[in-house]
Amino acid sequence: MSARTAGVGELDWTIDPPEGWLVVPAAGTETPDAIRVWEQEVTEALRASFAEQAPEGFDLSDDDRAAVLEAATAAIANLRAQADGAAGDGQRVVAGFGLPDRGPVPVLVAVGSSDPGEPDDALLEALGAKGGGTPLNPPTVDYLELPDGDGVRVSRLDIANDGAAWLSVGLGRRTEYQDAVVDTVLLWRTQDLFAVPLMMEALDELLAAITITRSDS
Repeated sequence: MSARTAGVGELDWTIDPPEGWLVVPAAGTETPDAIRVWEQEVTEALRASFAEQAPEGFDLSDDDRAAVLEAATAAIANLRAQADGAAGDGQRVVAGFGLPDRGPVPVLVAVGSSDPGEPDDALLEALGAKGGGTPLNPPTVDYLELPDGDGVRVSRLDIANDGAAWLSVGLGRRTEYQDAVVDTVLLWRTQDLFAVPLMMEALDELLAAITITRSDS
């Protein structure tokens, strides 16, 4: 499923998800029938994936299979809830599948535009570079050269009130036109620090799959 979102100024943007990624449908942007079919197909695929992670030669009991189905159903419900919440702000949720021994990984996608005559730090703020982190671990900002704009990656370690560590990774692209500046933002947050190296490359691929189309072009 690809996703097309219009209404960001004079912009349309399209996600053509790479292999291993799926756009999560949202109420208001897809029909109830399309959402139901997506949920059924992805729940079954996820159930099969979870079952395949069992040790070789291990036969799942009926209770095991019920637990796998429950986990798959809960994962899909979580993705759908996030997608519905994001759609109201013109954003989308894309889920990464296929990370070893892990369920689907949700990533928030947003696109915005601003006036090129008014320089701002909107992209850095959206990526989390202007706040958060800890005194010993402030946000790390890396500037990237991309084929279709200037790129920024922000990594930030936050400590929650309960002492849990959360890593936030934001990947952004700024494309400048004569009369507009367009920012594309990907946001991912996790407590699974071992997944970070795998996700870095995957996020790069996802950013390249987002196409901006101007209505006057």
